[in-house]
Order: sequence, then C-alpha cells, then structure tokens
Amino acid sequence: MNIATFEELLIAAAVQPEQQRLLLTFAVAEPESDVRPGLRARTTLVPVMCVDKQVAELDTFDNLAEEAKRMGQEWDVLLVTTLSGTASQLPNSEQTDAALRKMIKAIRHGQMERLLAFDRSGDLLQYA
Repeated sequence: MNIATFEELLIAAAVQPEQQRLLLTFAVAEPESDVRPGLRARTTLVPVMCVDKQVAELDTFDNLAEEAKRMGQEWDVLLVTTLSGTASQLPNSEQTDAALRKMIKAIRHGQMERLLAFDRSGDLLQYA
C-alpha cells in the first residue's frame, strides 16, 4: 500500500496482523546556523512534542492537529513510526517510552529513513 496521507497511514496500521502503536513526534523546522557561503541552506528538525497513540484513538489528521494545537506548541512537521505489539498485545509503557526516546534521538541525528513525515495538512513529505 502506498501511503500519501496520514489517513492512509491509519488504514495501513489498522490492517496489520499485530496491534500497532503510533509514535508521533511534532517538530519545528529550523535553518542550520553554520551554512557556508555558496552552499544551499539546510533545515534541521527539532522535536518539540511527542506522544504515542493506539490506532483506534486517531480518526483524522485534522483532529490530531487540533489536539496538538491545544497544547500550545508550534510545529511544522509530524514524524511518525509504528511500534508493533506481540501475541495480540500492544507494547507496554516501558517499550513505548524506550521507542519514543530512540525516535527522538534518531530525529536529532538526522536519521529519518524509518520515519514518515507529514506537513501541517497531513500530506506526506519527501526527504531531499
């Protein structure tokens, strides 16, 4: 299944054989400060909020964005990965917390290959 929107991600996660927990990190895009003259400026994503959700707790991107707005923190990009359960059980809180910490560390180090990124409209972004 090709995923182009957040809602398509929810559908894909819902049909997996094992229960999925979505790991969500909201980030702001900041220009790198040490760009040398003549080089194209790059953007760094800085995590500002993270949360885990069961697939059933989410219905639309708009509702998730509204929930994030109520937290009062500006953000530019939503980064998402999944954490699979085992034996029809969701991952426990220790597993989930460890996975969120690993996700945030990966974002800070620019290791984005296992993450989907969505813009503020819920559309999939492509990494350059």
